[in-house]
Order: sequence, then C-alpha cells, then structure tokens
Amino acid sequence: MKYLIVFLTFIAVNQCNEKSKETHFIDGDAPGVTNGMRVYLNDLDENGRTIVIDTSIVMEEKFFFDKKEELNNEEIRFLTLDGSQGNFILLIENDPLKVRIKKDSLFDSDVVGSKSNEDLKIFKKRQSTYATNSRKYRDERAAAVRSGDQAAATTITNQWSTAEKDFKAYAIQMVTSHRSSVIAPMILGELLNSKMLDEKVSRSIYNNFDPQVQESVMAKRIDAYLKKAESVAIGAEAPDFEGASPDGKVIRLNEVLGKVTLIDFWASWCGPCRRENPNVVSAYNKYHDKGFNILSVSLDRNGAEKAWKDAIIKDKMNWNHVSRLQYFGPLAKLYNVNAIPATFLLDENGIIIATNLRGQELHRKLEELLGES
Repeated sequence: MKYLIVFLTFIAVNQCNEKSKETHFIDGDAPGVTNGMRVYLNDLDENGRTIVIDTSIVMEEKFFFDKKEELNNEEIRFLTLDGSQGNFILLIENDPLKVRIKKDSLFDSDVVGSKSNEDLKIFKKRQSTYATNSRKYRDERAAAVRSGDQAAATTITNQWSTAEKDFKAYAIQMVTSHRSSVIAPMILGELLNSKMLDEKVSRSIYNNFDPQVQESVMAKRIDAYLKKAESVAIGAEAPDFEGASPDGKVIRLNEVLGKVTLIDFWASWCGPCRRENPNVVSAYNKYHDKGFNILSVSLDRNGAEKAWKDAIIKDKMNWNHVSRLQYFGPLAKLYNVNAIPATFLLDENGIIIATNLRGQELHRKLEELLGES
C-alpha cells in the first residue's frame, strides 16, 4: 500500500509539472505590468480597422493566448495593453510565439519564434533610423536656409536625398524578397503612403506577391487603392460626374468636353490654388478659342457657398464650375484626390493625357496639343 501511494503521488506531481509546462500559442512576459491588466489580441477587419479577437489577463507579469484555429497562411495580429499607447505587430502562423511586451513602448516589444517577426523587427529598426535622420536633415537644412548658407543647404539636401534612395532601395528589396510573407504588403503600403513609390511601380511589385499574400486584408486594401489610382491615371478614361454650378444648374463632365479639357480641383480657402489661378486664367484666355475648356471642381465646405462664388468672380475664372460643397467629398474620392490643387488634362474623347500641370508646363502642353495661339 505504501508503494502504491508513493507511485500515485509521483504520477500526480508529474501531471502537475506537465500542466505547468503547457505551451500556449502565445506566451507573454509583461514586466512591470500590474496584475489584472488586460492584453488584447487584435485582427484587422475588411476596412483595415483593428478589432479585438481575444483577451488575456496579466498575472505575475505573465499572460498567454491559446490557439483558436489552424491558419492556412501567415497573418497579421496586433497586441494592445490597457493603459499603454499604440500596439505591437505580430506575424503569426501555426507555431508558438514568445512575446515580451514593453508597457512604456509597445512598438519596441520583442517576439521570438518566427523568422518573419525577426525580419520585420530588423526592417522597423532600419526605418526608425531613417526617420530620425530625415528629421535631422530637415532641421539642419532649415537652419542653413535661415542663415543664408545656400551651399550648406544644398549639401544637406544631397545627403538627405542619398539617405532616402538608400532606404528606398532597401525597402524594395525587403518587399521583393518576402513576396510570400505579409511583410510584403506591410512595407509596400508604407512606401506608397510616404510617396516613395508611384502607383505604376507599386502595381508591378504587388502583382509578384504570392496569391495567398494577395488575399490578406492589407494587400486587398493596397489593391483597392491602386485600382482607384489607375482609374484616373494617364491613358484612362476620365470618370464621368456631375455637380451643381454656382447658379444651380447641373453640369456633367461629358457635356462640356472640348478638344482639350482641364478638370481643376480647388477651393476658395486653398492658398496654392488661388496663387495658381492667374496662370490657369491666362491659359484659358489664350487657348479657349482653339477648343480648350475647363471644369473646376470646388472642395469648399458646406456653408461656404458665398466664399466659393466670390472667389470665382475675384479670380476671373470665366468657365464652368461645379461643387457639392463637401470637403474632399465623393468627387475628390472618385479622382483619388487627397490634396489640392489637382488637375487632369483630357483629350476630346475624355482620355486623361496629363496630370497636375502647373505654370508654364500647362501652357507648353496646350501649345503642343492646340498649336500656338
């Protein structure tokens, strides 16, 4: 009987030890985090917003998440913590991960158990260094300009340009070498957002992603953005639209096309727009009789109808105008316009042949298309 009790005790102890060694999908350390604080595991919804999919409670500076399902592909998750700002990005598959969160800087937390996470950490460190150096170059150039030292300003500008080219080349290499990882759309999205890459190059890179990566939420958002940009790229047929003129008449784009037509997105409150208006007026007066038409689209806000109409008169913009009195509303979204002034030059068939021509560039293009005035 004595030996039986010892044996059963041995089994019970080992079972307890096995349970204590249980491996969770995500095992987390949370140094300095108070008992009872919650850690949230977040996913992205189809609109790119974070949504909570699981919650863990910190006890004795530990937390964990168990696996809910088998994953077919690598996916992005985000950890957030009560009382802490920001989030920590995790790339997950089916293998367990160990995470050590830094409550005062979640962005700098650490993860072990995935090469993709390690590669992403290296990229984020390089990106942070580039951002720090860019701020330094910006401040140094501004100081040189203020002091009148043009030579120093030029030198700093060249250094900044070199740093940007180096980081851009590195980022593109990271994207192309991780075409089967969600790292690829993550970095491509940042390159697009920072204007380091144009839509044409980005589409070429995107098309080389593995099919399963293209199915990720982030990749789908990039694809949607690129499709919108491509719909108003040079060579595309300009999307038709309509709006109310200052006298309340409905005007459609396809009804006011000339041999050459300029769609001009502007607003009465936009300083750069108003400064460019005299140049546009000059081009209109010079080439209208040859078939040059303009349709200006105001992004003035609701309640600013008088300001819109007054600006048209003051700037002598004697052509067609429409507005829905919405700040970057549906018409701006239709043309992927997120800053003004923004212009699109169309041929007689409504095909976009040039974009964002300013100053003498507009005059030269009109002379090329319509001949000397």
